Amino acid sequence: MKKLALILAALLVALTALFAFAACNNDDGTDAPALTMLSASGKDIVDESGAKIALRGTNFGGWLVQEGWMCPTKQDDSLSTAMTLYARFGRKDAEALISAYQDNWITETDFARVKELGLNVVRIPFTYMNFYNYLSDGGELLSPDQFTLRADAFARLDWALEMCEKYGLYAILDMHGAVGSQNGNDHSGDTRLTNLYEDSAAGEAYRAKTAELWGLIAEHFEGNPYVAGYDLLNEPGRASGKTQWDYYDVLYDAVRAKDADHMIFIEAVWEPGHLPLPSAYGWENVVYEYHHYNWANKKMTNALFYSLKRAAESLSENGVPVLVGEFNAWGDSSRDVGDADQTDFDAIAGVLELYNGEGWHWTTWTYKVTVDGPDENSTWGLYNCYIGLTDAAKADPATYSYDDIMQAWTSCSTADSFVLYDDFADIVKEYAAAPFAAGEPSGGYAITA
Repeated sequence: MKKLALILAALLVALTALFAFAACNNDDGTDAPALTMLSASGKDIVDESGAKIALRGTNFGGWLVQEGWMCPTKQDDSLSTAMTLYARFGRKDAEALISAYQDNWITETDFARVKELGLNVVRIPFTYMNFYNYLSDGGELLSPDQFTLRADAFARLDWALEMCEKYGLYAILDMHGAVGSQNGNDHSGDTRLTNLYEDSAAGEAYRAKTAELWGLIAEHFEGNPYVAGYDLLNEPGRASGKTQWDYYDVLYDAVRAKDADHMIFIEAVWEPGHLPLPSAYGWENVVYEYHHYNWANKKMTNALFYSLKRAAESLSENGVPVLVGEFNAWGDSSRDVGDADQTDFDAIAGVLELYNGEGWHWTTWTYKVTVDGPDENSTWGLYNCYIGLTDAAKADPATYSYDDIMQAWTSCSTADSFVLYDDFADIVKEYAAAPFAAGEPSGGYAITA
């Protein structure tokens, strides 16, 4: 019996090792090297060995929070979509539709494709709606004190982190939509006239529930090395200065009470001078984040816009790593300003050269988008889909039948309906592999020249 027990024990150890090995292998049989926890060291991001790490990636925009302009849905925001679906079809069927969409918009294949592009991080936008039961069965919005945690609150992010482990990627967990909305824009999931920062009992409830959620997230992912860090609030444009900073401090404390080790990403709206010195609040292991969009209506040349971005950071005394968490770039020629020969591709290559040279980490906005016409491509997405030529047409939650919405949302996978924008992707791939923080090229950056 003793000999049999030893044999069985040895067999159990062998099987455990085999399953562990399989879990670390990609579909092609190759190993994804194990990643270690990241931290901020001065202006660098380093792994546990102290080696400098350059985070270069993209956003999984439109997955856990839809945006009508880029997703196969005609909507004002995700909240109104969910309320409409609940009111029309009931909780069970509404949740089935939402799950079908999320099952298809991002699949395992997408993590593999991100890796194939030479990228090493995905920023994952989410809202409180992914974690809480926030609607009545009839689709009425509950007050924050009535929210209850979903039974599957962490299922999507847990799966995403499993995929990151399998493919050797980091994830930045990004609060794109706080309770009450921090900016009132569609990308927060909520365009109602509510305000996270409002001086009212409702505002206090919004802020308390958002802080509570960050504590739950930090507790859940504490110690997970594939989480690069927590992005506290996406573009919190409804507050500035001390009001904004004091609430950032509340969220920082909520995270640190549960997780002392992960980096925390803190966003400026929009410049380095719009954030305090980390030492003023005792913040440690933080990354400051900016979003760069030189919109056509600014009528500002790229040379001036990016020179100002560079100067603002060089003049700051923040002393922490920098992430450009969202960006797109358009040539002067397409915006009818400045250099008439500067194409969109010139601009994209130029900003990536700048980010790499300055030692700034970056994630493109975004991984995939729908576009308007069969002959159009958009640098908003590494993958593009022309909805008129596929089953992934924009579904109207208020008028489409259950079956038609289901058809649209189960047809929105990248593999089924999207095509890699090769010319754009080739530039991203080139600069993802380029030396990090190599210093200013001779003669200056092309984008600022």
